Amino acid sequence: MNTLEMYKRLSREDKNNLTVYAIYDSIYDIARNNDYEISDDEIERLKELSHYAYLKDEYYKFSSARISDFLTECYVEHNVSLEKMEDASWNDILEAVDNDDYDFCIEEEMER
Repeated sequence: MNTLEMYKRLSREDKNNLTVYAIYDSIYDIARNNDYEISDDEIERLKELSHYAYLKDEYYKFSSARISDFLTECYVEHNVSLEKMEDASWNDILEAVDNDDYDFCIEEEMER
């Protein structure tokens, strides 16, 4: 069966969740590429941040994957806490994505 046929067979609920599934896929890819074992809680929090910023993006028109890639890289590669990212405004996040600017959320040494 080809992928178009598989898509046609998806439930309405699954079709409505394709953006969220793409975000999950992005988070898992970045974590795996960095040999980072990511927990379900971390994934859910990154998904919520990514999805919210994606829904608020009326100017840049970034894909959900670009936003989640950036936030996950911020977390697993640059050791930025989820709390710090959750405190950032969606506008600050989108600006940082646009400029590949990890400095918007870089902290001094932190422990996880």
